[in-house]
Amino acid sequence: MAFDMFMLFCMLVTFIYIYFQLKWKMTGWLVNPKRESLYGGVMAGTFAIILNYYAVHAHENVYFGLSMVVLILALMFNNQAAYLLGGGILLLWLAFSPLAMPTASVLALCSILAGVFLADLLAHRLGPYPRAVILVAVAASEYFVSIGITAGGYEAALVAASYYMLLSTISAIAGISVIHYMQRSHELYETLSEDSTVDGLTGLLNRRVFEAELDALGKDEPSVLILMDIDHFKGFNDTYGHPEGDRTLKVVSRKVKNIVGKDGITARNGGEEFAILLKGRLKEDALEIAERIRTSLENSRHITAAGKFVGVTASIGIAAYPEQASSPKNLYSQADEHLYIAKKLGRNQVCCESSHELIIAPSDNKVK
Repeated sequence: MAFDMFMLFCMLVTFIYIYFQLKWKMTGWLVNPKRESLYGGVMAGTFAIILNYYAVHAHENVYFGLSMVVLILALMFNNQAAYLLGGGILLLWLAFSPLAMPTASVLALCSILAGVFLADLLAHRLGPYPRAVILVAVAASEYFVSIGITAGGYEAALVAASYYMLLSTISAIAGISVIHYMQRSHELYETLSEDSTVDGLTGLLNRRVFEAELDALGKDEPSVLILMDIDHFKGFNDTYGHPEGDRTLKVVSRKVKNIVGKDGITARNGGEEFAILLKGRLKEDALEIAERIRTSLENSRHITAAGKFVGVTASIGIAAYPEQASSPKNLYSQADEHLYIAKKLGRNQVCCESSHELIIAPSDNKVK
């Protein structure tokens, strides 16, 4: 019996691992709360069936397992809908499957499910461990009564219920600990993953990830690269201080991100340089976006910590493939050349042509 109980415990821990690994891989699909409840209920019901099938044989026709522990964990870490759905699946299994182990009658299971549900309404404000112990105790007491009735005596029922209470309590506490550990580990992994791809100051993609996006460009797909430098940013830092410079970078990054939206991939390449990659777009599209960014920065001000209104301008270079760059790999050098020209023209400019192609527009038109 001890070995069978240990095997059930190991199966429960394995199911917890499987549940969360699948859940994290389906994060996009599970954004909808109803889908998450459906997923939690189906998984809990499936695991409850498997644990019922491998229930421990305690005495003659007396069996016990960890099906209710799975449902209790679903109630605690998912929601009531998942618990009820999982319980309904287990009820159907007990009612109609010839492979079901008689851990409890259908009527008894209904009583246990209802008792645990009502107990949780009273205990849900408690911490996870005392809450789980209370719910397991309610399930064990109702299990004891049902076994005593069906087995024709309470002596065997008391032994089975004692083992059930011991196994379920240990399993529930261990299950909660495993869940907390997995959740913390996943949060840490997500944080580290984000830190490795996102610029910590602005929240935009970092240079390494952006360069990977550039390297992945196909030769059959038109694309445009926009490079942008904040004008005289070193002087801005010297005048207002680096904390205010960091704050300005955040303001600029928000404006750029809001203007570009889902049309492109936006990154901070380091310092005051930003980059925008527009896949499947033409130079004219990039010119429109770049000019919107330039005018937005030129016409806006933000207040410093010292209460002063300040603003910045930007110089922008654009390169298009295949119109200008000979290959996607040459986009960066081409855009960088155009950015250099924009600075030489007096800054606060958008440039999309090389020096030998350049047409100087009237002074009130900032696009070159």
